[in-house]
Amino acid sequence: MKNEPTILALDPGLRDLGYAVLRGRRLITGGVLGLRQVPREERLADVRRQIRGWVRTHRPSVVVVEKTYRHPVPWLNDLHRLTLYARGLARRGHLGFATYAPQRVRKTVLGNGKATKREVAAVVASRFPSLRVYLTQDRKWKEIYWQNMFDAVALALHHQTLINPPSRSR
Repeated sequence: MKNEPTILALDPGLRDLGYAVLRGRRLITGGVLGLRQVPREERLADVRRQIRGWVRTHRPSVVVVEKTYRHPVPWLNDLHRLTLYARGLARRGHLGFATYAPQRVRKTVLGNGKATKREVAAVVASRFPSLRVYLTQDRKWKEIYWQNMFDAVALALHHQTLINPPSRSR
């Protein structure tokens, strides 16, 4: 097996952060970093520590983050600051870095840029059967919580498709 690229994908959120690590066609890990119980002023520092840990543990060749934008409200701008931090960490570690809009990810992974989060989850779970357990939840908040992970996996799959486009055979 050749040295396959490892992708660390992050779906940033103010309450929950989805993450996934793909190595080649294998999903190494994925989950959600819950931030609801962390005081708002400590969330960014917690996320930064966790990202550094994922980079040390999984040694990705690229960090991919869902596109964020600047916001005039300081605590809402934390999402964008998280993206800037991830980009700086990638640069210091000589890793690749990319951001993608959610519509672009959904277009690549599902063929529909306006697909719902539930549709994204279903397609991702069909690709990685071990994730099917997260599709059906007994509470709406749990479904929303796990959709962060599915979005991160979709983000990694999108990036993987761009760096390794499928061959077209007739």
